[in-house]
Amino acid sequence: MTTSPSNRSLSSINNVDIESIRKNIEKLPMLPVVVYELMKYNPDSKDFYDIVLKLAQADPPLATALLGYANSAAFAQHEATKVSSVKAALSRVGAKRLFELLFAQSVTRVFLPRKAEHRELWKHSLQVAQFASYLVERSEHQYVDPQQVYMAGLLHDIGRFVILQLAPHAIDKTEEKGWHTANELIDVEKEITGHTHAEVGLSACKKLHLPRVIGIAVQYHHTPEVFNSKALSKENRQLLTAIMIADEMSFFLANNKKNAHLPPAEIKKTLKESVLSEHIDTEIVPFNKFCYEFGKAQHQVERTLDSLGIGDSTHKVNPH
Repeated sequence: MTTSPSNRSLSSINNVDIESIRKNIEKLPMLPVVVYELMKYNPDSKDFYDIVLKLAQADPPLATALLGYANSAAFAQHEATKVSSVKAALSRVGAKRLFELLFAQSVTRVFLPRKAEHRELWKHSLQVAQFASYLVERSEHQYVDPQQVYMAGLLHDIGRFVILQLAPHAIDKTEEKGWHTANELIDVEKEITGHTHAEVGLSACKKLHLPRVIGIAVQYHHTPEVFNSKALSKENRQLLTAIMIADEMSFFLANNKKNAHLPPAEIKKTLKESVLSEHIDTEIVPFNKFCYEFGKAQHQVERTLDSLGIGDSTHKVNPH
């Protein structure tokens, strides 16, 4: 994408050089080996338990996080004793849930949150990951692996994390402008830098050699017009539908704390009529059911945030 003269001047004024950011992506810390290993395996395979166990045992920080999570109130409240081994912790938590924790913990170590606003970005990413995988898991037909959806959801805003690492002032200026919806965020980013986090994120995906399913989510999660393409596979259609609905639900909840307590029917109506693009194919996932049950997925998000040490109970975070 070519930056217009007006955008170049804005970038210069704000000391934001997006091309420099792209060129310096390779200077970011690499994702831990465990992330790439997890991407290779199917959570439904018979040997997935042993694979996850081996990965956790080989990474002390992750093993520590697992033990803490397994002994947290969420899992240990009905247990008489605390677990003291990775294997026992895995048995208590479950391989699929541990997959999510390991993946989130590994990525968090690369993109470490330093300010309240940064932790809010992590909360959003975890919400999208949990909400999107929740939608696919409960779909009548699963065209895409829910765990792949979780990975894609967690990294869908990797462009914002890259900008945060390499040009944090750009993120700060974006937040100062104020925005409430996905479309507003894109407009502000274009005004500040001349580019969007989706464009930067796609460059990061290529540099980091991330799976194509993640690249699809990163590139198109703010482009609902993609659903008009006849070439869009059912797999990518379901993936993008889940990511976009989850993304908008997260923004909807962040805009006003009261939104989380609205009657489900009102949440569904508002999202359908005023928030979601008409292009989004809500029939390929159980959208209606999700509007009534999203609280369950949100509870899981809070537990994960606490396990990672970036939840509201571990930091005094002022919401936007």
